[in-house]
Amino acid sequence: MMNKGYAGQILWVDLTKRTFHPEKIKDEIYEQYLSGYGLAAKFIFERQKPGLSAFHPDNILAMMSGLLTNSRAIFNGRWMLAGKSPLTGTWGDANCGGDLAPAFKESGFDGIFFTGRSDKPVYLLIDGDKRELRDAGDLWGKQDAVETENILRARHGDDFRVACIGSGGENLALIAGVVNAKGRLAARSGLGALMGSKNLKAVCLRGDHIVRSHDAATVWQHTTKFLTGLETSLNDFGKSMKQGGTAATLTDSTQSGDSPIGNWLGVGKTDFPPDMANKINGFSVTKYETRKYHCYGCPFGCGGLCLVPGEPLLKETHRPEYETLCGFGAQLLVDNVETVFMVNELLNRAGIDTISCATTLNWAFEAFEKGVLTVKDTDGLELTWGNHRAVVAMVKKIATGEGIGAILKDGVMRSAEHFGDSERAVPMHVHGQELPMHDSRNPGGGLDLGVGYETEPTPGRHTSTFAGWDQYEKPDRPKNKLFDKFRLKSRYEKPVDDDHEQQGVRLRGNSCSEDIINGAGLCNFGFYFGPVLPLVEWLNATTGWNRSFDDYLTIGQRIKTVRHAFNIREGIDVANLRMPERARGNPPLSHGPNAYSANVLQWDEAKKDYYRAMGWDEATAVPLRETLRTLDLPEVEKALYGS
Repeated sequence: MMNKGYAGQILWVDLTKRTFHPEKIKDEIYEQYLSGYGLAAKFIFERQKPGLSAFHPDNILAMMSGLLTNSRAIFNGRWMLAGKSPLTGTWGDANCGGDLAPAFKESGFDGIFFTGRSDKPVYLLIDGDKRELRDAGDLWGKQDAVETENILRARHGDDFRVACIGSGGENLALIAGVVNAKGRLAARSGLGALMGSKNLKAVCLRGDHIVRSHDAATVWQHTTKFLTGLETSLNDFGKSMKQGGTAATLTDSTQSGDSPIGNWLGVGKTDFPPDMANKINGFSVTKYETRKYHCYGCPFGCGGLCLVPGEPLLKETHRPEYETLCGFGAQLLVDNVETVFMVNELLNRAGIDTISCATTLNWAFEAFEKGVLTVKDTDGLELTWGNHRAVVAMVKKIATGEGIGAILKDGVMRSAEHFGDSERAVPMHVHGQELPMHDSRNPGGGLDLGVGYETEPTPGRHTSTFAGWDQYEKPDRPKNKLFDKFRLKSRYEKPVDDDHEQQGVRLRGNSCSEDIINGAGLCNFGFYFGPVLPLVEWLNATTGWNRSFDDYLTIGQRIKTVRHAFNIREGIDVANLRMPERARGNPPLSHGPNAYSANVLQWDEAKKDYYRAMGWDEATAVPLRETLRTLDLPEVEKALYGS
């Protein structure tokens, strides 16, 4: 029984040999990498051979809890997948809420690492100290993710926690994720396909191991202080999230320019005005809510379980999140809320990323409009903007891999390559990963987002940067004054910080603080509601360490650098990963909040500022030798520079 917040060991599962190997981890490894995808990055980088094909059995799939999971901190219910992304060939990771996170440590491990490939479909069952791989033949190809969880919990006990793949992972769809809690997905990077390639249908976990904090009383003291502040100083963003979850931001985001419209060609104010946006926003979806949904460790409950009358599949369904409502609603000019509910449920059951799927469909609709696709290609469907019936039909094809869905299930880059015209209809991705529903051209923070889209080791991710890191640099600030979606700037003020050194510091802080959050297993939203989340205090009291925020930022830099170095070792030209010119504002939109000169956002200069601040070569983005030595990364130095 550990008293430092972590279990102190990981479990290796060899699916080929059907063996289990617990591995003890030294304390200093946690001090360098925390847990979560930090720990995964170290072991995958050091144990996995470079250059393996997407579905090679030796590719490692990691499922991880965070350092603060099972502590008396809150917002600590995130678990992570990590491995080489089948979608991009880069480092891949995906983050998820739900109820799975605590089950890892209760099973005695900080994470589970899968190698090899089973010769037949199996699921991992851990019940206390009993571990076995069980036949999943009755589940594979027959049960979606919701049905699979229901069956496994009925079979083994309702207190088991389950994560599984649906048809997406089974069909090796490159935009497949892994499903927990019947509708929470570790969705990005296509890691559900990696799980499917291993013939691993599910993990089913229950345990009674206890992982204790170094000073649980102090952790709880900081938690209660934060909760008191949350009651007295909840900001407007928090109040809206409390009522409608991320869906509450939909109308404001479409009108402010945060939401891309019509495959990034439209403008919300004219193409999807408030009278349309309001039909699918938080208030419209919440009217179907039957009860609030809380992820593990969350006092807030921004999720919701809903019932849509007349739809048997929607008798209990998760409320769609902002990304789904924007991608299948605002972006496709669909204002039918029941359509978005149906699409959300279909993709949750199939275990497919709604962001990647929506971005792929946006390309398909533009391609149809411009004649790249015809009704012969689309199995007779008219892909006209706003055609909500066609949207549902296309999603069903992607979920099953039938017809044109057999192509679209592998994402927008491969879809555009298949049909051979990426100029008339532009596939919106970075190195194969579809762009999310936050516009990099937007004056309210688009520059930092866009730099993140192009420099993050899992490219094209909107959750790769944390804009509020400087609250920990200035602890005397009375309140968290983070970016608030309800008060976006309406005018573009400054394209780039005149002080390039300071801009680099900001971009480094945005980037590396996210690695701290993911190493800790925390939810980003906890940082946005008003009072400052006691991140440093929680980490120190849980582990017994005495670290400053700058110390933790260095840990974040170490984690980021290992993930980044993984891509370099895989032969990827990291310095030249780029968004489509459309996402860079070239050519610029003619009107709306994001319309300004194409060269205003000085992307490449900003990226150089970031590379310098990270200690990477500003031309090649390769970490400098002295940086690797400062970060104590001899294995990375050897991989990048030789002995």
